[in-house]
Amino acid sequence: MKKTKPKKAKKKPSISILKKKLWVIISNHIRTRDNFICFTSGVKVEGSNAHCGHGIPSSVGGVALRYHPLNLHCQSYVENIHHSGNGGEYYRRQVSKYGQEVVDRLYKLKNKIIKSDRYFYEKLTELYLNEDEKSIIEYLEK
Repeated sequence: MKKTKPKKAKKKPSISILKKKLWVIISNHIRTRDNFICFTSGVKVEGSNAHCGHGIPSSVGGVALRYHPLNLHCQSYVENIHHSGNGGEYYRRQVSKYGQEVVDRLYKLKNKIIKSDRYFYEKLTELYLNEDEKSIIEYLEK
């Protein structure tokens, strides 16, 4: 009689894979939302020149700001990479677009600690796929 091995359960994707998938979804959403217009220079961008840039850099902003739709905008390669996001102009445009109170609220999120586990990335992916920015903001700021 031939022995058969039991079937393995399907392996869940790693958090690293979930992060990469989420960023692709977010980047496409943000660039489309902004009509491929650079937030800091106002120039129309396309292809590899169209980036999704952060107002508060993700290196200092934590996970809440890394994926927050009010901290993400379409930027040109030059603005995002060569000018490091052009923070001064980015800040001025955020204040002009959303108001000082909203921008201050974003800066307060720098100190917020969020557990970025599998559930966090799956939930955020679901919210971005639904393109419901109000729900995304509520989820990240709760």
